[in-house]
Amino acid sequence: MGFSDMCSSVTPTSADDTTVPQELVRALAAHPDNLALIDRDHQLSYAELARFVREFQCQPTGQGPIAIFGMPSTLLAAAATACVISGRPFVHLDPAMPQAVLTNIVDELQVGTIITSQLPQLGQLPAQCRVIAAESCLGGAQGDRPALVAADVRPTDAIYLVATSGTTGRPKCIPVTHDAAFLSYRWRDAYTPYDPAMRVGIYIFAIWEMFRPLRRGAQLHFPGLNDLMSPKALVAFLSRNRIDEMLFTPSFFEKTLSAIDPAQGAALPLRRVVLNGEVLREGLAAEALRRLPGTRIWNLYSICETHDISMTQVTGAPALAEGLSVGTAMPDLRAVVLDDDDRPCPPGQPGLLHFEGPRMLGPGYVNRPEETAQRFRTLRLEGQDRRLYDTGDRGYVTADGQIHVLGRVAHMLKLRGHSIQTRELTETMGDHLRFSQAIPWVQQMDRQGQVLVFYYTADAAQQAVNADSWGLAPGWQRTPPALAEALQQGLPRYCTPTYLVHLPEIPLNPVSGKCDFKALPALPPAHLEPEEDDGSLPVTRLAARILGCPATNLDPSLSFHDQGGDSLMCVDLLLSLEADYGRAVDFDWALNLPLARLHDLLTKDAAATPVANVERRGILLTGATGFLGGHVLAEATRHLPRDQVIYCLVRPRDTDPQARLAARAEALGIPPDRVVAVAGSIDEPRFGLDLDSYDRLAAQVSSVIHCAAMVNLAVDRERMEAWSQAGIMTVLQFCRDADAPLAFSSSTSIFPDAGGPFAEDVTAPFAGISGYGAAKIAAEHAIAASGVPATILRLPSLYDLGDPNPKDIYESILTACRQLGRAPQGLCFSMTDVRAAARFLVRQTAPEGLRYCNLITGDAVTAPADMQAMPVADWLEAAPLSPAERRLLQDNPGTLQADARFDHAQAQRIWDQLGIGPFEQVSDVSGLLARRLEAQRHHSDPALT
Repeated sequence: MGFSDMCSSVTPTSADDTTVPQELVRALAAHPDNLALIDRDHQLSYAELARFVREFQCQPTGQGPIAIFGMPSTLLAAAATACVISGRPFVHLDPAMPQAVLTNIVDELQVGTIITSQLPQLGQLPAQCRVIAAESCLGGAQGDRPALVAADVRPTDAIYLVATSGTTGRPKCIPVTHDAAFLSYRWRDAYTPYDPAMRVGIYIFAIWEMFRPLRRGAQLHFPGLNDLMSPKALVAFLSRNRIDEMLFTPSFFEKTLSAIDPAQGAALPLRRVVLNGEVLREGLAAEALRRLPGTRIWNLYSICETHDISMTQVTGAPALAEGLSVGTAMPDLRAVVLDDDDRPCPPGQPGLLHFEGPRMLGPGYVNRPEETAQRFRTLRLEGQDRRLYDTGDRGYVTADGQIHVLGRVAHMLKLRGHSIQTRELTETMGDHLRFSQAIPWVQQMDRQGQVLVFYYTADAAQQAVNADSWGLAPGWQRTPPALAEALQQGLPRYCTPTYLVHLPEIPLNPVSGKCDFKALPALPPAHLEPEEDDGSLPVTRLAARILGCPATNLDPSLSFHDQGGDSLMCVDLLLSLEADYGRAVDFDWALNLPLARLHDLLTKDAAATPVANVERRGILLTGATGFLGGHVLAEATRHLPRDQVIYCLVRPRDTDPQARLAARAEALGIPPDRVVAVAGSIDEPRFGLDLDSYDRLAAQVSSVIHCAAMVNLAVDRERMEAWSQAGIMTVLQFCRDADAPLAFSSSTSIFPDAGGPFAEDVTAPFAGISGYGAAKIAAEHAIAASGVPATILRLPSLYDLGDPNPKDIYESILTACRQLGRAPQGLCFSMTDVRAAARFLVRQTAPEGLRYCNLITGDAVTAPADMQAMPVADWLEAAPLSPAERRLLQDNPGTLQADARFDHAQAQRIWDQLGIGPFEQVSDVSGLLARRLEAQRHHSDPALT
């Protein structure tokens, strides 16, 4: 659902006659001579701000939300005020945002106009947007415009939108309604009132906080970047500008407090500090009261999705055993604490914090219906359906309504695809290590890939304990083996930090006041030196580095996978192996071969391999031991003349290529004299063959069918493309040398999961494409540029009615649907019969040039009408999937609702010319569902159990 649809879909509620735009217009008229906005470069009185708003309203800004680009400043505040008074919702674009995130915000909200309060870099802003410099609205002539009038706004209209940081590249956009803002501002006036004599420092949460004091004629002061970089400079800013109030995150406030002694704090004009954004520690509260004896400290609990929630003044009274109170919920909200089964918790019992309040809860997330449904939940409570917001916080409510927030339920890090709950990790570390503050974080090391680093601060007493227990010193240190072993008693291996880093202080972001993760120090060069040689094989030392354990803990007779490594971690191992051994490394080798055998293969002479028995005409097939390749091999054996053979390129591994191919041929019922194993690899020149064998092979081959593919979603896009390019170039050169046409099995992964119809023609990568899809496009482009006659056959997932492919994600999805008896809502995807694909590849005649064929019918697999549907998020939690499958689908939910459509006219024309049956045989959806789901009802098909 788009932004405008979302806002209009919320049931309007009655609000007071007054609105925030009206309050701002009244303030501009009531205090014309007062200073309103002040920074080092500009200051505007309320009258000058009113003229700025009128100039803004004369600009052609189109429809829809407006983006404001810049750091918090006078010009940014003026532009935001103009948007609110004009009834135009706005979103803040932070100049530090990655380019992709900034562009995605603009695209997601369909922003047409961007107001800049500072100069953007060349090309930083999307070219399709109209850009207006905020400075152009300064200095409008007095009296030459009509009186300023507040726009009419509905309670459910958005006043502004909050765009989260977007670690996935696609930020989450949260509309905040006029009604919620008005109610929040009015409620807060009772706790933190403002008047025209007040001076308010604003830099953290500037968008959220600046309208409160502006409604009452106060001065807003914006510190410059230099003022924020040091606690002493910020304290000087507070003193110099006689700041009465400022809002901080607890982390940033703690850093600022370090520059204030009690005598200096008593002399500061600071009357009020509001703390927000993190759980307030009791120790920090006590220190604030000691260093700022004349300042009232307020603890505010607020979330964008609900605006404000509660606040309370911090006193010297001791806290309860489990955390400080954040006060009682504001009148338009009600706290609801639920247990893991969605049952209300009694007073004092911790659970999952939810809030109810029709006028405060926002409409949800723009274009995120599933996430909106997950976090804005409708539950049956007290005999009524109630819409609740799930905060993601853990806490409890006392009998008198006091809310205690205990922290996030699960703040996650991603390490090589694994989810790490940082709170859990920090608590477990606290059982073994002494520290004051701690930040677990994932760093990218040049030679080690991703590693988990545990940054912490510790006082002298804590350092002494750590030194005595584990031999730890300040600075960087590998996690001692004894500590790692102790941690692994209760944590998965991947949760053991590779490095511990003792810091003097945790770096804070000067704008957000939270930990500045970009400022966390990188691994010093000294730690990148090779470890002392303990006699282990190089491959063992590299594997130990990735697994975060001593090399002596690993058994060279076992594989990386057998010793705790997964496919995502293996990518890091593979890169390290290639750097150390100076050779290309097969992914399957790195993951599954015993470490000693892997070392032998990587150190043996890379001599060219001879091929025996190259005496008969035939075709060359790659990927014969794979799912599609095996069916192509069987079809080719049936279709080719009896005197011809199929030369199968098979990678050498821990077993002999000839033996592996013979076993595959026997399983398929293929006579052994019809297949010839060619031990080689597509990513080596001449397949790694000696020149004589290569030339003899080229002389015998009449056509090439290229089915081999490196299918591993753990590998990044660049590496997938590089491997694909290397392989296709070798194959194309062989086609030229053999004067043979090529049939290439491509994939519908080159297209998005939704949309279409997609043409049987050249295509280009799209935003968010997988590495696998990008690699297939790279191969297609290389084929098109080669001049080799070729058929590019694009295939979706492939099924075999009698022998399902256990590695196909859609087979796993269908199995999970059968076992659960439920399907995810909107389930939709395409599948093609693997036997039809094999017939198409083998039986076609040589093309004269290049042709693209989408071998996909118009029928899609959807859940049967009698199978109950579940929300996607709920289905993913309940379905019997492997952790890797669940993670893949959670990261790529479009896979479950892949309703893309494809042109297939050329594929159908060639199919009909081949005379191999009705085109509908390409995909028998009803037959597939009957075979895969019938066991749900009758449990009679052993192949499906």
